[in-house]
Amino acid sequence: MQLLITRNDIAQYRQISKSPNTDKLNEMILDAQIQDLAPLLGEKLYNKIVSAPQDHVELMEGSTYEYKGETYTNYGLKMVLSYFAYARHMMFSSITDTPYSVVEKLNDSSRPADASSKKAIYTLNRDNAFKIWENVKNYLTRTSHPHFNCNGSGTPQRLRFTKIG
Repeated sequence: MQLLITRNDIAQYRQISKSPNTDKLNEMILDAQIQDLAPLLGEKLYNKIVSAPQDHVELMEGSTYEYKGETYTNYGLKMVLSYFAYARHMMFSSITDTPYSVVEKLNDSSRPADASSKKAIYTLNRDNAFKIWENVKNYLTRTSHPHFNCNGSGTPQRLRFTKIG
């Protein structure tokens, strides 16, 4: 499946290292597309965007538009998706599957962020993504986008964290 954003797109909005595993980051982007963005857009519009993103540049990149004599700004789906993917990256990217077990990457000169800090960053970025989504949803609604049904779009699943032990 085609990824709609890259590391560079995320870096426009969030501070992200240039060195993390690209495969792992792409996994987080794909998860964000399927689990977070697709339910908001609805199946029809999501599939149209994934199959031909070049036909949806204004929606993806953002733009200004007129509605009832006022000029508004559409932040764009790349911004929404960047925040969702970054949230997932911060929460899950340090966990790696190896031939021997699932491990968390550590090194001698640093210590990993604790679970509560990662959860706070995850939650904050998802909340920001939803706020940005409201802006894009206004754009889709106000411009009467032919493939968007604001009544039919779902809500992404939220993760629930529980402490064991």
